[in-house]
Amino acid sequence: MTLILRKQRAQDRIKGRYSFDWGEDDYAVIDETQVYETQIGRIYKERVPAGVKWLWILQVVRAPPPNKGIADTLDGFGPRNA
Repeated sequence: MTLILRKQRAQDRIKGRYSFDWGEDDYAVIDETQVYETQIGRIYKERVPAGVKWLWILQVVRAPPPNKGIADTLDGFGPRNA
């Protein structure tokens, strides 16, 4: 599976959807290995009681837990060394 991050407002333009006022730190997570690119989730920065954090959520119908979470940085979202 090859995943890419694309600005959410750019994803809305590509899909012909009305674009909300997405922030600069709001990304669509795209699976580009499908015949048609498929948005499978979102990663965005938000102020929460513990400070500013990155929130993520999988938007596919049958995503097993954990299908959402929170992180201090985007470092943990990159490719992992095996």
